[in-house]
Amino acid sequence: MPRSRTLSLLASAVVAAVVMCGVPAAAQATTWPVPTALDTAKDVTELTSDDLEDALMVEINKARAAHGLRKIWNFDACTDDLAERWGDRIARTGLFEHRDQSEVIRKCNNSWAGETLVRGTGLTPKDMVDLWLDSPGHREILLSPRARRAGVAITEDPQGRRIGVVNLVRHN
Repeated sequence: MPRSRTLSLLASAVVAAVVMCGVPAAAQATTWPVPTALDTAKDVTELTSDDLEDALMVEINKARAAHGLRKIWNFDACTDDLAERWGDRIARTGLFEHRDQSEVIRKCNNSWAGETLVRGTGLTPKDMVDLWLDSPGHREILLSPRARRAGVAITEDPQGRRIGVVNLVRHN
């Protein structure tokens, strides 16, 4: 058997073993780029959740740039999954509270994590960022020089309120 085929089969066996043994997704550092601009032709009310999340990161990066900070260039799959789960939990239970960030650090192999939450009706991504910047604790997280990656969720609760969850992290 050619060496490249042997290595390919070995790699496939290792991946299968890892999946079967339940190694968490946090062991993988899957990222994708944060958009750098918005499609301004779309009305914010017509955007999907994914589009709103992208728009939110564009607004966060505008705020960071206005304060001389580097942009957040990548979403992180593990952190994004935790943000999505937390947003769904808030929508389902109505409990509007921050999670212990040690969970985001531990599960996703991060060295730092900060979380911002917002809930309200008719909130646009710009509204969310403006509210966070007016709150000293949230402002500190959005403008932290430690932040390098993001996980973002925007969902709605049964009362029609938009919930925004942003986890900014620094990966190990």
